[in-house]
Amino acid sequence: ESAAIYLAPDPDREGEAIAWHLREVLATAAKKKPFHRVQYNEITPRAVRAAFEKPGEIDMARVDAQQGRRVIDRIVGYTVSPLLWRRIKRGLSAGRVQSVALRLVCERERLIQAFVPVTYWVLGALLRKAGAAAETFTVKLARIDGEKPGIGSEEAAAAALADIEGRALRVQSVSTRAVSRRPLPPFITSTLQQAASSVLGYSPGRTMSIAQKLYEGLDLGQGNTVGLITYMRTDAPTVSRDAQEAAHAFIEAQYGADYCPATPNVYKSRANAQEAHEAVRPTDVTRTPADLAGNLSPTELRLYDLIWRRFVASQMTAARMSQRTVLIDSEPPPAQQHHYQFSATSTEVVFPGFLRVMDLDIRKSLATANGKDDDAEEESDEVERLPALEQGETVELVKWLSDRKETKPPSRYSEAALIRALEADGVGRPSTYAAIIETLAQRDYVTREKRTLAPTQLGFQVCDLLVDKLGTLFDVGFTARMEQQLDEVEDGQVEWRALMADFYQRFSG
Repeated sequence: ESAAIYLAPDPDREGEAIAWHLREVLATAAKKKPFHRVQYNEITPRAVRAAFEKPGEIDMARVDAQQGRRVIDRIVGYTVSPLLWRRIKRGLSAGRVQSVALRLVCERERLIQAFVPVTYWVLGALLRKAGAAAETFTVKLARIDGEKPGIGSEEAAAAALADIEGRALRVQSVSTRAVSRRPLPPFITSTLQQAASSVLGYSPGRTMSIAQKLYEGLDLGQGNTVGLITYMRTDAPTVSRDAQEAAHAFIEAQYGADYCPATPNVYKSRANAQEAHEAVRPTDVTRTPADLAGNLSPTELRLYDLIWRRFVASQMTAARMSQRTVLIDSEPPPAQQHHYQFSATSTEVVFPGFLRVMDLDIRKSLATANGKDDDAEEESDEVERLPALEQGETVELVKWLSDRKETKPPSRYSEAALIRALEADGVGRPSTYAAIIETLAQRDYVTREKRTLAPTQLGFQVCDLLVDKLGTLFDVGFTARMEQQLDEVEDGQVEWRALMADFYQRFSG
């Protein structure tokens, strides 16, 4: 007969609460045997043995934080849902976090509906070095008399082109600057769901169920079942020393010492990351996607490949690029006053660094890294390649370019973008993102259209009623503050019953 009872649910708040409930249920049958709490971030022989060698106690502050969350969610759900039944129809549900997510989707849709596009023109030129056989390259109009060109009508575009017509085009300057691009951190729950949605087209729910299988382990033959990734509900991008060292050794052997940074790359958690977790990474970096091709289904392999590449890349050196920008002046004849300047930029990879593993469009990723969104991408002067050009040389015009554009409305939220917005606002936690989106879809509050989320008529009705009657409760800031207070309960700074009493008093009002 065993001398002690070991409880090993998942290493997060929910897991802690499950351990406490198990202890309560088993207390009588256990006949005063000691209970030990063990936890590990990966299901591998080494990690499990290490956990059992140093068992701990159930962390009651974590249990209280989970209990607090469950009770608050029930208070909100059980009292607000009947309001929807009376006003709209029976069977609807309101949730503390799900209703905030619905509010974001509805508010974005209203912005789209109210959007009035503005037309503008982008001017440029197709040029080549002197000589008929030279390759062509494109430049964009960057400045008119030193100011950004704001060309808002077809007449203005035609007038500008007529003004430039016939002028000599001369290279005013050629500048080169070194640019580096650091690798992205390894995945946390939210970024894994976002990447799997964007790259693989998997819904957050599907991503989490595949990741669960990879975490629990799959049979690799000869009865060898082992967890392939670390725990997938986490908001901390930290990596254990062992995993860093293993990655360093693998990268050096596979790609060479130049691809290993002098000191390991360290990634910081967001201020309110709640769990003492690690990033989502392979449990054994030497187990490459190619090694597992025969053991995993295609969907499992694709997700493992995504996790493996992102982790290996996160431990590699930065990519180094050389960015060359050419400014071309159109010299005004004596009778014309306006001065036009064109520009083009090309980026060449000098040293690939982490790009050896990550298949990134580097030009697009640089635009994103510089804080531009996808829509801004098309207005950049980035070109595939530029010929060798010298300051002062004249270039030949092949043809003028005039492109009519319209400002675009804000995009609808994709599932990935909604998760990113919730996380940025401090709403929801790793275990809740997938569930929030599934609930909105199941309740028929939103529909998925081409991987984006659009509110249904019912979604609008529910959102409008909740915002009208209980605006504060379903406010992004209020919900984020609630998450923060639950974190404070977990840290032992706030007593959960006091938090509940304070919430309930305000909520009842």
